[in-house]
Formats: sequence, structure tokens, C-alpha cells
Amino acid sequence: MANPPYGPPQPGGWQQPVPQSPYPPQTHPGYQPPSGPRYDNDKGFFGSLFDFSFDNFIAPKLVKFLYVLSLIIITILAIVFVVSGLVALGNRSPIGLLFIILAPLVWLIYLVGARLWLEFFIVVFKISDDLKDIRDSGGMR
Repeated sequence: MANPPYGPPQPGGWQQPVPQSPYPPQTHPGYQPPSGPRYDNDKGFFGSLFDFSFDNFIAPKLVKFLYVLSLIIITILAIVFVVSGLVALGNRSPIGLLFIILAPLVWLIYLVGARLWLEFFIVVFKISDDLKDIRDSGGMR
């Protein structure tokens, strides 16, 4: 008899049996897991775009483009704020100095936010891919 999980038996004492699972191990003969979407099949952008069975994801192919696009848009907005601040300073308005000081800080915060948001989507797709690999290998029952 195996030792109980709380320590070895004491002399003259009694042993409590280790509880066994009341459920038998489950096997599924002939089980074929369904094929789910995958993002690592290399069909290309347009091949994935016109994949009507949704076996290939398009979002991971767009992430680099979306990051560059967000970088450009956020940078243009920061430049607009700096120019607005310079114009306001030319008009002797103290709010212009605030615009000039805050523009790089807001630029950085928005860029980090855009990056984190896009990384979140990539992580979701990688989790989906890993779960499909586990399911295909028979790891999940």
C-alpha cells in the first residue's frame, strides 16, 4: 500500500487508503479532431483572403502593416500637435508650451498602446494554433 500523501504511517497507527478516481480513464477510439483554422499555412495574403472555409487566418499577415500604419498616423498627429503648439506660442498662448511638451509623451503612450493591442491579437492566434496542435496530437481528451 502506498504511503498517504500526508506522511508515512506511524507505528501502531492505521493507514488511510489513497483515494482512487471513480472514473475510468477515457479513450476515444476512432476520434478524429475537427480541422480548425490555422494561420501558419502559407497561402499568401490573397489566398487567405479568398479562403471561404476559413482554414487560414489573415489577421497575422496584416499585423506588420497595421503597426506601420499606426506608427505613421500617430507620428503625423504628434507633429500636428507640435506645430499647433508652435503656432499657439507665436500667438503668445501658454497652451502652446503644453502641446509641445505633451506631444512626444502622448506619441509614446499611443504607440505602446497600439503595439500591445496588436500583440494581444497575435497571442490569441498563437493560442489557437497551439490548442489545435494539442488537439491534433491527442493531448486533450
